[in-house]
Amino acid sequence: MSAPHDPAVDERWGREVEGSARPKRLRRLLVIVLVALLVLTLAIPPVLSSRIPRVPVDGLSATGAGPTNVLIAGSDSREGLTREEMVELSTGTADEIDGERTDTILLLSFQGSDTAMLSFPRDLWVERCDGSVGRINVAQSLDGPGCLVDTVERVSGLDVHHYTRVTFGGFRDVVDAVGGVEMCLDEAISDRDAGIDLPAGCQRLDGADALGFVRVRKIDDDLARVERQQRFLRALASEVTEPSTLFNPVRLWTLANDAGGAVQVSDSLGTIGLMRVAWAGRGLAAGDVAMHTVPVDPRTTAGGAEVLDIRTAEAQPLFASFADGSVFEQAAPAVDPADVPVVVLNGAGVSGLAGQVSDQLDSRGFEVVDIGNADRRETTVVRHPAGQADAAQLVADRVPGDPTIEEVDDVPNVTVILGSDAGGGA
Repeated sequence: MSAPHDPAVDERWGREVEGSARPKRLRRLLVIVLVALLVLTLAIPPVLSSRIPRVPVDGLSATGAGPTNVLIAGSDSREGLTREEMVELSTGTADEIDGERTDTILLLSFQGSDTAMLSFPRDLWVERCDGSVGRINVAQSLDGPGCLVDTVERVSGLDVHHYTRVTFGGFRDVVDAVGGVEMCLDEAISDRDAGIDLPAGCQRLDGADALGFVRVRKIDDDLARVERQQRFLRALASEVTEPSTLFNPVRLWTLANDAGGAVQVSDSLGTIGLMRVAWAGRGLAAGDVAMHTVPVDPRTTAGGAEVLDIRTAEAQPLFASFADGSVFEQAAPAVDPADVPVVVLNGAGVSGLAGQVSDQLDSRGFEVVDIGNADRRETTVVRHPAGQADAAQLVADRVPGDPTIEEVDDVPNVTVILGSDAGGGA
């Protein structure tokens, strides 16, 4: 392994990029990785799997009787792009980059036809393969994909059996190969750094606009971006499995060829392995895949970097459910955030905290109907009227601190009262 990486480098990087006026360099890229969808086309003409490059990856586990886990890395590499394409996609140019980042990290877990997905936010503050502490998305640049595999295993305790990597150029090509993806936006999105200017309403995004949509950082935070990417993942899954794709030989051949050019996989994945992943990925199109994100709390380091710490008490049971397969038995949430009006009150004594948490909840689709102050308290609490326990739990999962949940008679809506444990890091 490489020499330990200096955590201060991560902190300097965080301040530099946040304060930079030039386009966000590819360190800001959060490419949505769609290997589970791409191999659907490979499962139809398996011979095309030979077009996918195989690479050796250190530290992968042998598959056994339990769930199979595929680590999917969205790379910020400009590999295969011309300088003109870099300018067109608003990525900056290769001479501005000093190392590859894996800014989308997903674990696809499957057993038979049961499938679940776990997202690791790019700003997760962890111990990496070489013992250094810093953001998880730097791990691959330290010592290759094996370092990322090792880091994910350290964080989660889960075995990783296979590895896949997608560059943003490949992502763009796959979206274009299916004729674009339709998305409905509640609000217009304009961001020069991501190269997009999208109106509100339903529209079909081509590859370049889709790349901008999953890259843009100005409209939300890291956790909301993960949710937005998962939403796009479902939409693309639906496009890939549309009859207009599967029964169109020209489009199917184009998609299969672009899939081969877009993806790099570990040499542990042969044609049969790819077909098994493809079978597991079918549930993505049906929308019945359990999608989870590692529970976290935001924090600012001493060096000024905005990072995310794992909320261990919630993360450990989630990791355990992936390890034993019980995650496949979990029902999808019955509550839509859009149907949950929320009141946010600041009892932490930290100026602006209620507003920060309000913005955080709003970006996740909740309707924040009021914000204000409350008497000082040490711990965060989420109160709810009778019959809204599920809604309160959904809110509690999205606020900082370690909130308790209480049913009370005198609140008309789910009400968050922030305590000192919220820490001002929303």
